[in-house]
Amino acid sequence: MRITKNPEERKQEITETAMALFEQKGVSKTSMNDIAKELNVAKGLIYYYFRSKEELISFVIDEFSKGVDEELEKIMNDDGKSFYTKLSAIINLFFSSIREHPAMMNITPGNPGVFDYIRTRLSDIAIRHAEKLIEEGKKEGLVTIRYPKYMLKILIGGIADLYVEGVTDVDIHRVLIEDALGLEKDKIIF
Repeated sequence: MRITKNPEERKQEITETAMALFEQKGVSKTSMNDIAKELNVAKGLIYYYFRSKEELISFVIDEFSKGVDEELEKIMNDDGKSFYTKLSAIINLFFSSIREHPAMMNITPGNPGVFDYIRTRLSDIAIRHAEKLIEEGKKEGLVTIRYPKYMLKILIGGIADLYVEGVTDVDIHRVLIEDALGLEKDKIIF
């Protein structure tokens, strides 16, 4: 008997399976056929929802980014958290997301454009939320930088570059963030 699912439910199921296989096998070693086998469906069904593997990868990246964005919204909207607590939570979220989903950062061995897409998506999300947080910090007198948006672009882009180069020690990143934003030392907690 053939099982028919709601199209959105099926698309989500394909996305989650693709992400799990990307994490397990790597993106370049995961084929559309592998995803179909894992779901026990015909490969044509995968192509019904995604015209190509590249389209599926882009969708997975967008879903991953959307999840990070939603978590950041929760942090930013929590009025019970202080500036430093929010900043610590945001940084922790980014680093744990990268650690827990290494395939998102290793998606690109043969396609540097995909990495740029991931980096741009996550950087834009980080800048948008960090900008709001910096404004909160300025109102509280904790942040005194004059051009927050530009500093955040430099800082977030630089941290991403360092991470890709292998600088994954969160203490180094914490100190760089504190120094760049002129914050009190050891107030960001990991």
